Amino acid sequence: MQSSGSLGVPSPWTKVDVLTAYERLTAEIQVRGRLRETMIDPEPLFHLHNISAEPLLPGAVPLNGVPEGLFNKALIGGIRTIEPEPPPPDQVMEMIRRYAMFQASSFLVSGFVEFPKAAAPEMHSELLLKARFFQIVEATVTIVNVAGKAWTQPNIWVNREHMLALFLG
Repeated sequence: MQSSGSLGVPSPWTKVDVLTAYERLTAEIQVRGRLRETMIDPEPLFHLHNISAEPLLPGAVPLNGVPEGLFNKALIGGIRTIEPEPPPPDQVMEMIRRYAMFQASSFLVSGFVEFPKAAAPEMHSELLLKARFFQIVEATVTIVNVAGKAWTQPNIWVNREHMLALFLG
C-alpha cells in the first residue's frame, strides 16, 4: 500500500520481526511504500508499536506488549514483514538464485539471494552490497554460541553494516 504522507494520511503499521545482536523483536512499524524503502530512507530511527522481545543471549531482557518505542536502524541485523509483501511492480521476471551465507558477529543467515538472470555473476556481490539492506529468501537464522536458537523464515533483509563475511555458492 502506498503512503499518502504528502496528503497528511499516515503510512500503515506493519508487523515485523527484527533481529538484533541479542534479541528478536516482534513489533509494528510504519512502512512508507515497501519495507526496503522504509529501511533505506535517511531517517536513522523508526517508531515501533506493540513491542515484544525474545532474548537470544543471557542477560537480555524480555519484553511483552510495550505500547511504543524508537529503534535505531543501524543496530538492526535483519528485518522482515510477518505478512509477505507482493512483488514490486517493476520486478524483473527472470531471476536466478545463488546460495548465500551472511555472517555477522552474533548470528548467521543462510538461504538464497536473487539476481536478474542477465546480471553477470562477477557483479553479484556488488549488486547485493550497494544498499544497506539486502534480502535473503528461504532463510535460516542461527544465533552464534546459543544452542537451539535457530529458525527458518521465508525472507529477511540483512544489514550489510553487520557483515563479517558473505559467502556465495
